[in-house]
Amino acid sequence: MKAVIIVSGVVLGLVLGMYNGIEKPKALWWKFTVFFFVILLTVLSFLPPIAANFATSKYLSEALPEYNGNVLVNIIPSTLKFDTASSKWVLRIWNNVPKYKEANLAIYSKDLPEEFKASASTGRFVLKTHFDSKKNEFVYHSIASINPIFTFPVVPGLEEQIRIMNYHVPVAWISVLAYLFAMIYSISYLRTRNMEYDLKATAAAEIGTIFTILATVTGMIWAKLNWGSFWNWDPRETSIFILLLIYGAYFALRSALENEELKARLSSVYSIIAFLTVPFFVFILPRLLTGLHPGSVNDNSSGPVVSTQANTLNFLQQITFSLGFTSISLIFFWMLNIRFRMKKLISHIY
Repeated sequence: MKAVIIVSGVVLGLVLGMYNGIEKPKALWWKFTVFFFVILLTVLSFLPPIAANFATSKYLSEALPEYNGNVLVNIIPSTLKFDTASSKWVLRIWNNVPKYKEANLAIYSKDLPEEFKASASTGRFVLKTHFDSKKNEFVYHSIASINPIFTFPVVPGLEEQIRIMNYHVPVAWISVLAYLFAMIYSISYLRTRNMEYDLKATAAAEIGTIFTILATVTGMIWAKLNWGSFWNWDPRETSIFILLLIYGAYFALRSALENEELKARLSSVYSIIAFLTVPFFVFILPRLLTGLHPGSVNDNSSGPVVSTQANTLNFLQQITFSLGFTSISLIFFWMLNIRFRMKKLISHIY
């Protein structure tokens, strides 16, 4: 189901984006549709908390760094009892990792005794706890429900940073799509010698480079939050840097030639060859080498997008992620339409 939802967003973006081509100005209804999708994506990406409310969401974000309940905590069975006076459970948790002492800790419902879960009757939840320095134990504070309809899942190690995925992955996808369009238009130019195809190819390559830069920037933000620094020379970071150099050379080639026909012919050949490197640097090389990015050869989790583990992405996050593909695709096609018409106007003037 997750794959169907995500692919549906990609297909919808492509169908609406290519509607009526890129030669004519976009209709007013089409522009309103783009604004609607972008606004909806923004609201769904930033509004829902990762727990029942924003206070709990903030607590979980601070309390779950690299948390593995099966390793870090143990319930003290003798403390498991219900206090009728306070209407709360008496529960203490022993933690054997020093770096988590003197801090809050959140514990998933799956790591709790069945007796507690049966009595709590709140579905899926986590325990809020606080550290008792006198007893050297974590003491139960309250229950926090997680993953109701309008929340994102709690993903240990990512927490609130998972929101950037709704932009980072679609932007990276569009950079590949743009370079693909540049290659297709380049082939069309070599077959027909129609200069409009050269203008389209150049416009697609320009916008593809913009989206590649955006993918790099959003990836750097992700890297800083999750890996500790903006740039780590991870294989995927290195490959996208090389890709920018390859297409930077494409624009250098065009700027070095004054004859329009020669420029179009040579840059079309270069664009075709350049795109052959795109699948290798984006999809193949990062998966052959050891790296920090999800999908590397040493990665067991495969990342939240392709992970088959339950609740890695809940239904709302799947919808939002799919909407990201639709929205960013429509923005790309709108930019491509405007850029091509600008180039066509300038070429007619001169």
